Amino acid sequence: MRLALGGLLLLASAGQSALAFDIPPPPPPMYQGLIFPLFPGSSAVPFSGQSGSSSSSKTSAGKSSSVSPVNAATLAAEPARVQAHARELAALVPPAQREALAQAYSQAFEGYLQLERKLGLPENDVANALAAFIAGNYMALNQVEVPDASFVRLAAQLREALPRNPGFSTMSGAAKRKLYEQSAMQGTFMAVARLAFLKQPQAAAEQNYRAAARASLEAALKVPAEQIRIDAQGLHLGKATP
Repeated sequence: MRLALGGLLLLASAGQSALAFDIPPPPPPMYQGLIFPLFPGSSAVPFSGQSGSSSSSKTSAGKSSSVSPVNAATLAAEPARVQAHARELAALVPPAQREALAQAYSQAFEGYLQLERKLGLPENDVANALAAFIAGNYMALNQVEVPDASFVRLAAQLREALPRNPGFSTMSGAAKRKLYEQSAMQGTFMAVARLAFLKQPQAAAEQNYRAAARASLEAALKVPAEQIRIDAQGLHLGKATP
């Protein structure tokens, strides 16, 4: 399949109220500061073997469509709390808008679960949810699609990085469940919003969403949004090499 999020999320968007996308999205949840930046001290590309011209890069790119093995350290083992976590995110907007946004987040999470199944990704894996958070905001900001192979590679990078992240390694099971569900909700919601704006342009609302996407990416990755790139080799941070 050509798209990691776009085509699949048409299903998720079908049941969402158009009013949900009139609501400016809330800022990135403060709890995510526990593990951000995801790649402290990173160079242009977070992991070895990923430089653009090396032979090892070509090998890695050729494997980008393969899902990496399950890492128990990145799994959210606590019971699901989708509705509660959706309401918690929605509590960041004015009261009159909270119910609509909570429903939109819950529906976005269902769309995310379809994405997990579609790509054969491990269930309840925080790495996948954070990949959706990054990819969804990246798509919303840059008005681009993220191909399946690129998304899978991004999730694999995060599956490798998270167990080495001091903030993540000390999180409780409940905190990992919250991070999993709310990251998936936010990233998928942003990708769905982008599709909604393609079908029914709303210049002012779209500007709000792109600003929110920029803020989310920069909060997560600690580099200017212009220095964030996703391609077949996964996530790249830093200025592109000429």
